[in-house]
Amino acid sequence: MKVFLRNKNDRLYWADLSGWVAGSGQAFDFGNVPRAARFALDGRLAPMEIVLRCDVLPDEVTMPVLAEYCDGDYSQTHAA
Repeated sequence: MKVFLRNKNDRLYWADLSGWVAGSGQAFDFGNVPRAARFALDGRLAPMEIVLRCDVLPDEVTMPVLAEYCDGDYSQTHAA
């Protein structure tokens, strides 16, 4: 399974610190949902969605970026 971050408005994928790309082929694979969610929340990247791609599924799966997906208790350690 591959895990990407995508901007919900322009549909561009996070590639690296140098920018964004149009296709998932050049996008950064976060490897798991907690890592992608933490990166988006720590960087205050909004409005983002998590995109899951897997060979056994015909379509991608999209999820909102939520603190609950992070490892540990993200909401407590990042409270304002």
